[in-house]
Amino acid sequence: MKPFRINVQVNIQSLGNFCRGLRQFSSSGGSQKFDFTDLTSPHTWYPNARKKKRKIFLHVGPTNSGKTYHALKRLQESSSGMYCGPLRLLAWEVSERLNKVKVPCDLLTGQERVEIEGAKHKAVTVEMADVSSDCECAVIDEIQMVGCRSRGFSFTRALLGIPADELHLCGDPAVVPLIQEILEVTDDSIKIQYYERLSPLVPSKTPLRSFSDIKTGDCIVTFSRREIYRMKRKIEDKGRHLCSVVYGSLPPETRTRQATMFNDEGNEFDVLVASDAIGMGLNLNISRIIFSTLEKFDGTEMRKLTVPEIKQIAGRAGRYGSKFPLGEVTCLKADDLPLLHSSLKSPSPVLESAGLFPTFDLLLLYSRLYPKAGLHPLLERFLEKAKLSPNYFIADCEEMLKVAAVIDDLPLGMHDKYLFCISPVDMNDDISSQGLTQFAETYAKKGLVRLREMFTPDSLQVPKTQKGLKELESIHKVLDLYVWLSFRLEDAFPDREVASTQKTLCGMLIEEFLERLGWERPNKRRLHSGSGMESQLSKVARRHM
Repeated sequence: MKPFRINVQVNIQSLGNFCRGLRQFSSSGGSQKFDFTDLTSPHTWYPNARKKKRKIFLHVGPTNSGKTYHALKRLQESSSGMYCGPLRLLAWEVSERLNKVKVPCDLLTGQERVEIEGAKHKAVTVEMADVSSDCECAVIDEIQMVGCRSRGFSFTRALLGIPADELHLCGDPAVVPLIQEILEVTDDSIKIQYYERLSPLVPSKTPLRSFSDIKTGDCIVTFSRREIYRMKRKIEDKGRHLCSVVYGSLPPETRTRQATMFNDEGNEFDVLVASDAIGMGLNLNISRIIFSTLEKFDGTEMRKLTVPEIKQIAGRAGRYGSKFPLGEVTCLKADDLPLLHSSLKSPSPVLESAGLFPTFDLLLLYSRLYPKAGLHPLLERFLEKAKLSPNYFIADCEEMLKVAAVIDDLPLGMHDKYLFCISPVDMNDDISSQGLTQFAETYAKKGLVRLREMFTPDSLQVPKTQKGLKELESIHKVLDLYVWLSFRLEDAFPDREVASTQKTLCGMLIEEFLERLGWERPNKRRLHSGSGMESQLSKVARRHM
């Protein structure tokens, strides 16, 4: 298999349109200037899609209603197509599903490239959506995420830019009016299909009385790593259950394996403790969702969960066709039950606007007006002056600005700075942000970033504390970042295979902690699937040392 080579490239056709516009303005009197900060017509950024009269199919309904199933069925039947999902796990699931039924399908995410011979279909994360190549059918999953403050612009780009004959959008009914308004200016037709939940979801009238009432198939939802492990210990101390855990900062592969353990009826890990990361992307056989709280810290403040958040999480109980077709949902505290019941009865608030962010083409042209400005002040100035229609908002680019502030003094071109700014780095994580800084500084100084010079492969160990676990999760993020950069600056980041191998090792060490050193109970026998883990670890550790 030959690897994909992905780079952020200037869209020559778009640049040509802009330049023609500049010449027209100049020749019409000389006093007018082309306004690069005018973002009121983003549909014009995608000429390939505008050449088509696309057929848009909206599949809308609650969790577990079959809406995505029907869209994927049409994708499977098409001669060429693309699935766009919000998570790597979802893209991986779809590629596996299509390949299993003999429809060759490539997998393309920020950190993974799997090319299947003869494939005319691909499953991608939404940021990787191809807006230049025609296809018969495309699917955008969780389309209501156009309203996400940080990632919504990627869904908007896919919605406006994918040049497919048929575009199937799956999501919450709350997105319908906004999609209709956004597509009024295109020549697309829209058909809406509403779905009902396939299995019942029953909210309990009483809270969980005690942890002694936890049963097989339960999922306790809480919103911090500390609370997840506290709940896990509390349940396991009763001596009747072992708990798998799922939360956002776990590596995706680890989340998948934890979910697999929970789903396996022959496995001792029969209870799940999780964050809202279970809201999408994992197939889970959950009997009952138990909210430990209906409040979460969103990075800025403690707040109540929104109606869509409560419905998305609660809806994971009672998966159609599973061992638990009837879903139940309750809370630990009686005081939370009124909000739970009212949220499940309420429609999600209608989305009013979609995320938008300037393309690299626009920023590059805008930078020529301020040739001495760094990327950070340039971005700030652009965003301050940006003009939008009422259907859009500028995406929250706080992370990008943090990266820009760190790398602005480095001798890098606009293209390279932009790449580092859109990279998957968590600037609130000290180890992750230090990794990015070191990568960028080394790249600027040498043009070559060797992983072996800054990372000792045999230094990774099974963590002994939760602090050690958090550090290992952060190291996984840094290795993930290296892999991401290696697909975009291939010659400068040549150690992709080493990074990938060490990522795998990180995941296995984290799993070993979860299975053996988490909250191990002496009166419970070890998980059978854990046998042989140590030999696997040693094999991976020896590779590329």
